[in-house]
Amino acid sequence: MTCPEIALATEIQMRDNAFVSRPKVEKGPGYAAFSSEIPLAELIARGKAGDAAAFEALYRRYKAALFNLAYRYAYDQATAEDLLQDIFLKIFTHLGDVQRVETFTAWVFRIALNTCYSHLRGKRVEIEKGVPMSDVEGTRHEARVEADENDLRKPLDEAIAALAPRLREIFLLHDVQGFKHEEIARILGLSVGTSKSQLFKARLRIRGILKARRAC
Repeated sequence: MTCPEIALATEIQMRDNAFVSRPKVEKGPGYAAFSSEIPLAELIARGKAGDAAAFEALYRRYKAALFNLAYRYAYDQATAEDLLQDIFLKIFTHLGDVQRVETFTAWVFRIALNTCYSHLRGKRVEIEKGVPMSDVEGTRHEARVEADENDLRKPLDEAIAALAPRLREIFLLHDVQGFKHEEIARILGLSVGTSKSQLFKARLRIRGILKARRAC
């Protein structure tokens, strides 16, 4: 196995993501050397050199935010976990392509968004080929049946899912992930002004959807 694969195989514990309760994790004696206090540039340099501990530290630093993003596109935990693994494999495999630490986070989230879009395009192809919707969205449907109908997050999740792709990604990056407009502009390759205006439109759209559903 390559170093990225070893890091993923030993460290990806999906119980540890933001949507599931977190058990206490025992950290080895060398873990402190790769805590979040270590400069990102150093982690990237060590990762390029094949340091498995650096891969582990990068995974721990980004896993929660990337899982949350994947879940907002998949709305299914198992699928989001698969997407997360795919995202990190791409990150680690192409780590050598990184030239500037300042753009690393934007690069990571661009990979994540592209991976999520590829997943959605694949599902659309399956639907267009005549696969029954119940088969395409099996686990998602089961999760909805089992979910508490009074879950206050469900209407908001559905409103976000109804947004146009660009509005949804800007809303998720800004209001869910906490990125600033300057950072979003770098991630998506657009102007700060466009990011601000699209976020305003997304918020208006969500408010309109939620208001319309309350009126039903």
